[in-house]
Amino acid sequence: MKRSIIKHALLMGTLAAILGGCGSQPTPIVQKPCISAEQLNVYGYDHLEKVAKLLREDKKNIESFELFINTMKGTVDGYAQMLKSSVYISNVVRFLPIPYAGEVSNTTKLISKTLLNLGGAASALNRYKNSSDTFLAGFDKLNRADAKGSDISKLALYADTKLLSDAKNLENSLKDISESTAMMAATTQSISDALDATGSYTNQVTSFVGLSQPSVEEKSKVVQNRNSIAVRMGQLNQKIGSLEKSEQLHRYNIAKARIYSELVLEIDALSKK
Repeated sequence: MKRSIIKHALLMGTLAAILGGCGSQPTPIVQKPCISAEQLNVYGYDHLEKVAKLLREDKKNIESFELFINTMKGTVDGYAQMLKSSVYISNVVRFLPIPYAGEVSNTTKLISKTLLNLGGAASALNRYKNSSDTFLAGFDKLNRADAKGSDISKLALYADTKLLSDAKNLENSLKDISESTAMMAATTQSISDALDATGSYTNQVTSFVGLSQPSVEEKSKVVQNRNSIAVRMGQLNQKIGSLEKSEQLHRYNIAKARIYSELVLEIDALSKK
């Protein structure tokens, strides 16, 4: 409620400043030209156009998210198979002093959590793609020369409440994947270190579980998984950074479009009194 009152006061103050040049002024003061509702509409349209342009530029990048999610699922499956394929590895995991590696049940939970996060990201991606398409379809119906303030305001409001919300949800979903994938990376790196080590730690574990030294094939599987997860982590962080940058630009332009369009609605309301 308080934010609404402050926002309204700012709008009215801006409106008063814009219309200030229209009223009678003392003779020595040179009147400033008014900004018409039509000009404000153009400003609002221009900012929405920037949002539409960036969405179209990002379209190919957004579409690649779907491929990335599927590829990431393959990486998680490979991680799960690595743990199951070797009795030695699965026993070594029990003694790794890092989160999600102390018990087999917790390792299984990590895999399930990551797959669940990937499913959530896929759903978030579909919602963002749909809201992007809806925004672009709405923008394409506008005309810069004669766009109505009410139409610009409606589209700006949709972008502010729906488009930005979907973009943020997708970003948060990817961050959830990043968090659980980081745990996978830490586990795999620790397994690799343990298999390569020749010190007392490995000897103690080997003696405790009653196993011989790991085979070359077992070590190779761990290295392959470690490298695959590292590549996916790099790609994931790049995508998160790209989304954050786009969201900041969208938020700025959408906010501007909303201010201009709401000023037009205020002008229209005052002119009818």
